[in-house]
Amino acid sequence: MLRVKLIADGARMPEVAHPGEDLGYDVFALETVELWARQSLRVRTGIAVEARHPETEVALGLLVRDRSSMASRGVAVTGGVIDAGYRGEIQILLTNLTDEAIRLNAGDKIAQMIPVPVLTGVVRQVEELGDSSRAEKGFGSSGK
Repeated sequence: MLRVKLIADGARMPEVAHPGEDLGYDVFALETVELWARQSLRVRTGIAVEARHPETEVALGLLVRDRSSMASRGVAVTGGVIDAGYRGEIQILLTNLTDEAIRLNAGDKIAQMIPVPVLTGVVRQVEELGDSSRAEKGFGSSGK
């Protein structure tokens, strides 16, 4: 469940085109902006949110990700974690990866928010870590 507070005139509620099938909630630009070539810009949405598991009411975080239609235009989300306790305005950090300016209009779908469980816990220093089959094998260790 996504609880939404509209905090600016012209703000739109997030949408799910296919409930139960789509992974994320589409969010909309509050204002028209010009995203210059190779520029990053915070785009306002005019909403604040609270995400909860629909059955248990446990707090959820949100990952902000690209929409395929924006990515195909060369616009990427370059910031993207909304902590479960954050109650301020959702702003989407977008980066224009192209060499041309791109205009985003108020009301355009600009990103999607994907609910995720919060699994972080206490950080504890230890002397040893548990064994694993991978151990210290890093970059490229599983082949090309």
